[in-house]
Amino acid sequence: MKAVAVNAFGTAPVLMDMARPVPDAEQVLVKLQASGLNPFDWRVGDGILKGKIPHLFPLILGVDGAGVVEAVGANVRRFKPGDRVVGQFLFGRAGQGSYADYAVIDQNAVLSRYPQTLPAALAAALPTAGITALQLSQRLDLKPGSTVLIVGATGGVGSFLTQLATMNELRVIATASGGAAERMRVLGAVKTLDYRSTPIDQWMGTHYPEGIDGLVDLVSDAAGFARNASFVKNGGVALSTVWSARAEELMARGIKGGNFEAKTTSADLDLLVRTAVAGELTIPVERQITLAQVPAALAENRAGGARGKTVVVL
Repeated sequence: MKAVAVNAFGTAPVLMDMARPVPDAEQVLVKLQASGLNPFDWRVGDGILKGKIPHLFPLILGVDGAGVVEAVGANVRRFKPGDRVVGQFLFGRAGQGSYADYAVIDQNAVLSRYPQTLPAALAAALPTAGITALQLSQRLDLKPGSTVLIVGATGGVGSFLTQLATMNELRVIATASGGAAERMRVLGAVKTLDYRSTPIDQWMGTHYPEGIDGLVDLVSDAAGFARNASFVKNGGVALSTVWSARAEELMARGIKGGNFEAKTTSADLDLLVRTAVAGELTIPVERQITLAQVPAALAENRAGGARGKTVVVL
């Protein structure tokens, strides 16, 4: 089978031929139809999980994936051949990822069934970004009518979060430049902020001198997060997904939140699938690529500036 993998930590990912995996007693074999691209994928290749879980080399990258169960191990009861499944292909060890024609995954991993009415290319964009956004929206815990600034809003997490926060009756300010601004307004943002033409602190000082109730910062370093959090009212909520928050500074102002890490569950993925199938959640796929294009797409993602989701169609 074809797969995108690295031969050692920190090396460039390449498309290579590999043996088709065989499921053990607790695993299912999935013929993948689509894979979602996330920044975490290239970070795994860099070694972010080194020393935390075992790794198999060549290390097949990719976490999010959707496809059809082709075979199951002797002890598998949760799924059967023919099931359409979407989830995270990372459980217990790294290196059997979703950038491949086939992948095996433990039946107890974050894995959900999805109906034929939801295309695989859309389903594959849901797991990591969608669950992260869902849990961020829950952590915001602000009353209806509150205003929240989302920095890094045009990527997958930000696009989902804008919608989920709007569903919770929050007023979203989304950072977006150029043509992305209109897309964010369609997703529910009441205002967009083009940080390339006006610095965030300058824009906020002009438009919201009284402050805002919440901040979700998906991209800024510690200095940038501190600047953005300075506009959050005392007692508000400020969250960083890239671990840029200084807890003592937030606590001094009674601001809840801090550094955030999602704890993905199948229950949350089930909820997102139902919401998407019901037409209540738009899955923000910006482009579709082939497996051969994955190495270049990972390099682009590493450089930043993502809009929506990139999905690999197999």
